[in-house]
Amino acid sequence: MEDASMMARRQDIVIDGEVFTTQVEARERFRSILYKYRIGETIDAADSQFMTSALQRHPEAATKIGFGIQSFEVRAADYGTRCFWVIRVDGTAEKFSFNACYKQASTT
Repeated sequence: MEDASMMARRQDIVIDGEVFTTQVEARERFRSILYKYRIGETIDAADSQFMTSALQRHPEAATKIGFGIQSFEVRAADYGTRCFWVIRVDGTAEKFSFNACYKQASTT
């Protein structure tokens, strides 16, 4: 039987109806999207729905989303890596860390 304090600390991460029981599971889901697309490619509708839900969990969501989301892209990042960019309806774009989308502490 699990210790009651352990059960109280563990909280599932729910993004777009998908339930992740660990941060590792959530990270792997993001990485699967990140490496599914070529650099500069726009993310498809199904993955964009997931990314929209995820970005709403970001601690700087209001700033990142701005006037609204048009699409998401995978772009080159520092040190030969890749990252997600949100393309806003006003044509501006900003990168964001997917880690912040699943590590955010819940307020409920």
